[in-house]
Formats: sequence, structure tokens, C-alpha cells
Amino acid sequence: MAARLEEQGDAVHPHPWCLWAWRAWHALTDDRAWRGGGMGPATPCRIPWSVIVAYADRHGHDADQLRRLISAMDDVFLEWTAEQIDKATQKTDGADPE
Repeated sequence: MAARLEEQGDAVHPHPWCLWAWRAWHALTDDRAWRGGGMGPATPCRIPWSVIVAYADRHGHDADQLRRLISAMDDVFLEWTAEQIDKATQKTDGADPE
């Protein structure tokens, strides 16, 4: 497990001003859909805006600001996930990942 975490790099430490959005992103990540991978692994979709708005309303946050911040975090997460899938595919295909 430690070796696997080491491969993923340093932990993210968000700025204090955006911890509320970071916590929301983590709380809502289980609400995202996943696309079936067919012959490959499943890939995540974005967190639905309706879930973000409901969370913001429930917790007294600005829904538009939370949606923008979660969208930005999803951009990074989806890109990272695609990179991890590519690396895993290259390893199983026997191709050199670099």
C-alpha cells in the first residue's frame, strides 16, 4: 500500500480559503456516474450540478461558486484518472510508458 501511495505523489493540501469546497468535492464524489469501459476500465464522469446545488443549499454555500470550484477539481481529477488508465494500459500492453 505504501508503495502505491508513493507512486501517486504528494498529498494535496488545499488553501484554507477553499477547504469548504474541497470537503464538498470529497463528500459528493460518490454521486458521480461512471462510464462502462467496454474492453477497458470504467471512467468517471463529472459530479452532477444538481447534486452540487443541493449540497450548497443544504450547507449555506454559494451554489455557483461551488459549482465552478468543483468543476475545476473535476477537470484535474478526470485528467489524472485518464493518465492512470493510460499508464496501466501501457503496462499491460508491454509498451514503455515513457
